[in-house]
Formats: sequence, structure tokens, C-alpha cells
Amino acid sequence: MVGGPACQGRIRVAIGRGALALLGSLALAGVGASASSASPRAPATQDRPAETRAAAAGSPAASTSSLSRSGLKRELRRAIGSAGGGSGAWVFDTGAGRKPVLFARNATKRRILASNQKLFTTAAALDRFGSAHRFETAAYARGKRIGKRDQIIAGNLVVRGDGDPALGTQTFAGRHGLPVTRIGALAQAVKRAGIRAIKGKVRADDGIFDRRRGIPATGYGAGPYLSPLSGLSYNSGYGSRGYASAPELEAAKAFRKALRKKGVRVRSGVGRTSLSRRGLRRQPLATVTSPMLATLAAATNKPSNNFFAEMLLKRVGGGLNNKGTTKRGARRVQRFARQAGTKVKAADGSGLGRGNKASPKQVGKLLRRMNASSEGLAFRQSLAVAGHDGTLAGRMRGTAAQGDCRGKTGTLSGVSALSGYCTVGNDRIAFSILMNGVDVNRARSAQDRMAAAIARYRR
Repeated sequence: MVGGPACQGRIRVAIGRGALALLGSLALAGVGASASSASPRAPATQDRPAETRAAAAGSPAASTSSLSRSGLKRELRRAIGSAGGGSGAWVFDTGAGRKPVLFARNATKRRILASNQKLFTTAAALDRFGSAHRFETAAYARGKRIGKRDQIIAGNLVVRGDGDPALGTQTFAGRHGLPVTRIGALAQAVKRAGIRAIKGKVRADDGIFDRRRGIPATGYGAGPYLSPLSGLSYNSGYGSRGYASAPELEAAKAFRKALRKKGVRVRSGVGRTSLSRRGLRRQPLATVTSPMLATLAAATNKPSNNFFAEMLLKRVGGGLNNKGTTKRGARRVQRFARQAGTKVKAADGSGLGRGNKASPKQVGKLLRRMNASSEGLAFRQSLAVAGHDGTLAGRMRGTAAQGDCRGKTGTLSGVSALSGYCTVGNDRIAFSILMNGVDVNRARSAQDRMAAAIARYRR
């Protein structure tokens, strides 16, 4: 069950009137847990990997014996009762012909989702774009090509962002276990287009998004668990000394430096600009594309990456005709949820705000819908595997859930959540456990017991 979509980027170069397609692999690090937000150059996440006690061999917790429907209900009642607080759960057998609901406890009451909000965000992104979609960062020449073999741009070179959360360097991505769209690959593509010198500046166009760097919960600025957002981001919004004050200019500076390394001379510095719609309809000089959306979704859900989630939310809400904003993205997520037969109150994409709410049944219905959708494989593979990776790497070890169940965690003060899938034969059990007003450690232990019981269920 462990594995994910291919992590490979592609580069396309346009020369003159014709387009030359070049396929090149971008070496990407495996998707893992984000580093601690205490590091000034680490992607921040509040929902960090947690560790619960591994089940000792021969103990009841390590049992793999089958549970009947009645036995499962009994185990789930005991476990959820041990967490206290306002706890609710919904467990659904996706392969059952009759009586598919295996367990429901306070299942229709809406609760704070914490990072379970990322389930709705990534599902909406996959639904809108498809798992194979790649975001495209493009370079446009603003000025005539002159000189021998048209190797010189008389004006500026504009780098236009597409809301790609992975644009950056291999070094940064490798250090933090992230996929990458290499800025150097775009510079190489410009060189392959025949350019050897730029008389003007490298200008940044981040107009795909607004310039609000954060979300309502952070006062629309960057916060301790969210680096600054931008339509043209670079290295997850970080500069050499921590958060970048102008992420789009960091990207332009990095692009200028990469061009020089590739042997393309740039006479002036960097600046901002905004290409017109007419300008954007022209063939770009060169482009570099992100890893597939399936890979970006996994980089969002497995380590619970807030930055990736908020970037995807804005991109879901934006496009050529509308700037991507948190509000537009949240509205689109809510509309997608209704079309999927469920509901969510979305305040942001990551779950950092306490205004993101849904009931266990509503989350479960999302999981049921995505399991049956054409994007179901990518969605399921975006989730952490119990006892193996992401925020579940240190949980459910030694239990029947290890290696069998996939899930999305959620953590805020007094809030803990776990929703996902366990397998039963060739089918899946979808479950959502939302706990508010609880001790987080006790809640996680209860959730682990519940997931282990679900993994033991047999019809």
C-alpha cells in the first residue's frame, strides 16, 4: 500500500514561432515530514509528526484477530469514550451492499477540523485540475531580440508565476523533504531558447494571486505556522534570513542568479511588473512545469504542510480572469463539497483557523466520494501511512493499522482529528474521528485504538 505518484517535472522551451518540447527530469526528494518551524528555513506546520507508544508483541493492542461488526462497535465505543471531550466519529464500509455505516457517534455535529481541512482543499484541487496537472512558471521577453542570431533581449525578461508552491532550489527541497520545480531549469530553458544576454531587468509578475501573504487566522500576514504566500513563490516563501518580505522579488533574484550561472548575462537588477492579458496570450520564451498535482497533494497532506495547502487553495480560486485569493478559494472548496454531496465551512486551506468546521459524517462523505472518483488513487496516496510516513510515521506501530491505514491528522489547541481509510479485502473503510475540547495526547491514543480496530474488521 505504500507508494506514491511519480515525482518528475518537465521543461518546455519555445523558440520563435515553433515550440520545442524537451523532457527533463527534476530530481525530487521524497515527500516526508516538514522540519520544525523553529528553524528559520524550515516549512512550518502546527500539525507535526507525533509519536505514540508502539504496541508490544503479544499485547491486546497488537492483536490482528478479526472483528465482527458487533465486535468493532464495542471496540470503537470503548476507545472514543476514553478520549472524553466533544468527540465524534463516523465509519463507513465502501464495499458493503447493505448497512454500510459501521459506527456513528455524535456524527452530525460540526467540529473544528484543524488540518483535516486539507482533505477538502486537496480534493477540490484534484477535482478542478486533475492529478496529472502541472503548474507552469513562464519567462516572457519584453523587448526585441537583437544581435547575432537574435541572442540578446533589448528589454526586460519577465518571470510569471502560476501559484506553484514547489518553485525553488534542489538544495532547499532536499533539506525539507519537498518536491521541487527547479528555478535553474527555467534559466537553462532560456539559454536553450538562444538567449545569451538581457539588456534590461529580470521582472517578477505574481499577478495570478493577490499580495496578501497570509490568511484570516494570521491577520493576512505570514505567521508562526505559515510562511508568506505569493503567486510567484520561491523556496516556500523563505529568503536567506527567514521569511521573505517580498517573495516574488526573491524569485526574480534567484532567477537572475541562475541565468548568470548558465552563462546568460543580465545587465540590470530586478523589479516587478504585470503582464497584460494580451501579453500572456503570447508564446512564452520558456517554461518550467511543476511536479504533478498528485505529488503536490501528497506534499500537502502527508507532512501537513500549511504553505502548500494555502497556495493550492488560492490557485483553486484563481486563474487568468480572477486573482487567486483565500476567500475565492474557500468559496470554491465549499461549492465543490456541495457538489460532492457533503458540506464544509471553509475559512482557509490549511485548517489553521478555528473557523474551518464539518461533522465527522460530512468528512466521511467526502472520503467516500473521493474513493469512488477518478482522482481517488491520487487522493488516497496523498495521505500518510500509519507507522510509516508523514504525521503518522510514529503512530499505530505494531498494530493491525500499521501499513494498512492511511489518514490525515489534525491538531490545534484542544483539537485532534484523524480521518482516512483502512482496507478490508479489496474494499476500504472510510472513517472520520473529530475530537474537540480534548487532551491531544489522550485523543491520539484513542484514535490509534480506533484505527487498529477498523483494520481488524471483517464482514
